[in-house]
Amino acid sequence: MLNNTNDPHKLEAGSFVFVLLMCVIANAQSFHPGPAASRFDSTAVWHPPADFRQTLDSRCDSLGGVAFQDCFLNLMRESGATPEALRFAELTDTTGYLRRFVNAGTVDIAYVCYPFRANENYGVTLVNGRPGMIDVDDFQYVDLTLLKMDSTYLDIVNDFPDAAVWPGDRYLFNQPAYEPLTGGGQRFIVEYSLKNGCHACADLAAIRFAFDFDSTGNFIGTHLVGVKRLSQ
Repeated sequence: MLNNTNDPHKLEAGSFVFVLLMCVIANAQSFHPGPAASRFDSTAVWHPPADFRQTLDSRCDSLGGVAFQDCFLNLMRESGATPEALRFAELTDTTGYLRRFVNAGTVDIAYVCYPFRANENYGVTLVNGRPGMIDVDDFQYVDLTLLKMDSTYLDIVNDFPDAAVWPGDRYLFNQPAYEPLTGGGQRFIVEYSLKNGCHACADLAAIRFAFDFDSTGNFIGTHLVGVKRLSQ
């Protein structure tokens, strides 16, 4: 079963037609990237103080919506966050902050913490290209329909009909791997987990997709690198 969602926490089951539609939209976006935003660098990294969560709970918990977001940003500012760090947080809809930045070339890697999520508190975004920020777990960018043509994936789904695609480990800094492409482009290899139906269920396979960018940082699209079945 293919899966897709606009919710970055969990990949809900969806129809093949819906996934295909999302991929068409993503391809259209890749050909019409729009202007580049101002670049991020390591100055956007923010390390919250040890008592930040306690202060946040006491000052912001009773607020909601924009008021909560403003409270969060004010606390970041008070704790020494740079203007760049605040701008990055705003691009996450003020739900996260940049915890590590990796200079990878034209397009760079940003490791994000989402402290308010119940699950999936860490994420990876590709920044400084066009679009300016791509969450690798936003499945409008990933052509999941390619899994339908992979024999390993099809064998697993045949054995485990509830198999679902979930984000891989986003806490460690050892992925995505990245490499240059001919002509000056870049490729980022991102790993996902094929699980037996739920977040806490067994891992059935590791799935790798490549995110490709041209020499000027325009997002070209994704392609399936491989599916590796794991022993159950």
